[in-house]
Amino acid sequence: MSKIEKVPKLRFPEFSGEWEVKKIEDIFEFKNGINKEKEFFGKGFPIINFKDVYHQYELNKNNILGLVESSEKEQKNFSAKKGDVFFTRTSETILDIGMSAVLMEEIEGCVFSGFVLRARPIHNVLLDSFKKYCFSIQSVRKEIVIKSSFTTRALTSGTLLNKVIFKYPFINEQQKIASFLTAVDIKIEQLTKKEELLQEYKKGVMQKIFSQEIRFKDDSGNSYPDWEEKRLEEFLILTLREVPKPQEKYLALGVRSHCKGTFQRPESDPKKISMDKLYKVKENDLIVSITFAWESAIAMAKKEDEGGLVSHRFPTYTFKRDIVLHEYFKYVIIQKRFRYMLDLISPGGAGRNRVMSKKEFVKLKWSLPSVQEQQKIASFLSSIDSKIEQVNKQLNQAKQFKKALLQQMFV
Repeated sequence: MSKIEKVPKLRFPEFSGEWEVKKIEDIFEFKNGINKEKEFFGKGFPIINFKDVYHQYELNKNNILGLVESSEKEQKNFSAKKGDVFFTRTSETILDIGMSAVLMEEIEGCVFSGFVLRARPIHNVLLDSFKKYCFSIQSVRKEIVIKSSFTTRALTSGTLLNKVIFKYPFINEQQKIASFLTAVDIKIEQLTKKEELLQEYKKGVMQKIFSQEIRFKDDSGNSYPDWEEKRLEEFLILTLREVPKPQEKYLALGVRSHCKGTFQRPESDPKKISMDKLYKVKENDLIVSITFAWESAIAMAKKEDEGGLVSHRFPTYTFKRDIVLHEYFKYVIIQKRFRYMLDLISPGGAGRNRVMSKKEFVKLKWSLPSVQEQQKIASFLSSIDSKIEQVNKQLNQAKQFKKALLQQMFV
């Protein structure tokens, strides 16, 4: 048997010595939740998506997982108290089974539901603020998943988790770790909120721009000409760069649904495709998935997509720049009305087998400003995108920093 590590890799200098090593059953006792009919849930305190709680590492009175109004008898047998740890019993994916969250404050008149397991401390050796993090570290999460038998409905009772190894330091070190990680969480929360506000601002301003409630002026303060309705065929050019089927592995491209851009499949095997010819993509091409256009699978090719190949199911278009700029049109394709039009020209029955008509696609009409106003609009929206991208970068860095801390500050 391998030696159990008892000292973290990263530690505050004032602390030393080994951490305590216990099984979960030495610190907590488990209880299954109360089984009520679905109509009882959501009264008083709503059942919410556990992932939202997990990312916050806490429960609060406005964001409760599986807590419901209850009778006096039920409160006695299925109470939910400050410091209780709740584990999900079911999950859509194996790796999400047994995610945990801590109830950080007292709540009156509620019990916990059968959707979760309650772990109640039997010894006060852990701070609540420390508990928020210790069940999410990689080693503990891995053991929880293993003990759950690798199924998505495995946590039938807490006995499955009783033998999970758990390690912790003395209270003063717990407090130091929790305070430091809480500061990181606050930064993550602030950046998340900032990103959400920027997205909402962008959404609102685009609505006003495309409804012409907001109009731009030229550098001299003069108004631009009225917008004109045009068919897509007036400015889109079907541009198919046919190439023979590759003999070696190649970069294949696809288009995500819901206007989420392109995706890449590097090192694609040509032996796995039946087509004898493909088509080369260039940066700023408009790519449409004719089989999923109804689901808004349309995108502008990125710089890194240059040279990638698509099948005949992904026609590519270039632009007549004296009429429409691609920098502007990338904001058109994400508009709700444009996406709705794609749905209308994609006939089909039930299910996902619906094919867009390429002939009907180029007949679609859209109101367009002058090229000069398009440039103004594109520059303005692009500046917002740059701010969103910058915040996202900071957010991802903060999340990676926290992930590294969790791996190194815990045993």
